[in-house]
Amino acid sequence: MQKKAFLFTILTLLLVTEAFSQKLDQFAGISFGLNRQEVIEEIMKLGYDPYGQVGSASDRVIIPVYMLAELPVQVDFLFNKNEKFYAFEIRTGRMEQMRLNKVFEAVAYMSDHFTVKYGKPSKAPSLKEQDIKMNVHNIYQEWFGVKFLDIYTAIIQKDGRFYTIGSVTHRTLAKERNSEGKKSPNSKERQPVF
Repeated sequence: MQKKAFLFTILTLLLVTEAFSQKLDQFAGISFGLNRQEVIEEIMKLGYDPYGQVGSASDRVIIPVYMLAELPVQVDFLFNKNEKFYAFEIRTGRMEQMRLNKVFEAVAYMSDHFTVKYGKPSKAPSLKEQDIKMNVHNIYQEWFGVKFLDIYTAIIQKDGRFYTIGSVTHRTLAKERNSEGKKSPNSKERQPVF
């Protein structure tokens, strides 16, 4: 009996250590602050073929299909004026009104994964179907426990369809000034990639 308890304790400690060893300032081992080319190389090392590569007019590099455990999502890596990776967005596919319950399931699932990585959210979710407004991020949950990150999950309604988004933004890198004092090549009007 003591051997089983000892093994259980060791396994529990290993799992807790693994959970705490996950870095908060990265996505899938890709750290905030890397330049666009470095992010593309890291994505390719993970076995994905990214869109929006170097030289494009986009401020994003995209993994079109990434498995967040059992949930297929699109991951957008966003870059600041200095071409540094400062935020990522995880999005589900769009669904019709009649499948809105699946959107709520997806946002709850994504929120559970964020809770494992970033800790307890600020409050329990209170978003209801009737509260969803068009063309805005309808916040489902937020995490305030990591001081240098803005973290939330939300549901968006656009063109009569709904999808889930999870966003993590590094505050310092998001506000970083252009190091050269001139406009970035990506300073054109930005449009979302949906």
